[in-house]
Amino acid sequence: MTGPAYVIGVDPGMSGAIAILDGDKIVEIHDMPVAGGTVSEQMLVGLEFWDQNIYGTVVIEDVHSMPKQGVSSVFKFGECKGIVKGVFAQAHRPIEYVSPQLWKSDLRLPKDKTAARQRARELWPSDEPRFRRVKDDGRAEAALIAYWYQTRHLRAS
Repeated sequence: MTGPAYVIGVDPGMSGAIAILDGDKIVEIHDMPVAGGTVSEQMLVGLEFWDQNIYGTVVIEDVHSMPKQGVSSVFKFGECKGIVKGVFAQAHRPIEYVSPQLWKSDLRLPKDKTAARQRARELWPSDEPRFRRVKDDGRAEAALIAYWYQTRHLRAS
C-alpha cells in the first residue's frame, strides 16, 4: 500500500468523531455514527472513506472509566470503544492507542473541550466551520489525536 501517510484519529464516544489527515490537511471528518443509543457498526462501515481505500494508522483515544461515573454510562462508553476497535480491526487497519492525558499534555491542551476546538480552528483555519459549534468538540479531538500522532511518530521518522 503506497500513497499518502494517512492518519485516522478517533474520539470513540457517542459524541465523538473520526478525522482523517493526510499530512497537515484534513481529508475527511465524520461525527461518530450513532443509532439505537450506541455507536452503529453498520453505519461506521458505511462511511464513504472505506470505499476510497484510505489506509493508515488508526489512533484511538484510550479512554477509561473515571470516578463518579455511573455504571451504565461507563458500560456504554466501553461498548462504543469496543465497536470502533472491532470495525477497524476487521478492516485490517493498524491500531494505536493514546491516553487523553498524553496527547493533551503533549499538545499543551487543558481538559477543557473548548480549548480543543480553538486549537483545531488555529491549526486548520480553512476548516474552521467544522469546529464552530460546541458539540463539535469530538471532531476537534479526533483531528487533534491524528495531528498528535503525526507530530510524535511520523514526522520524527
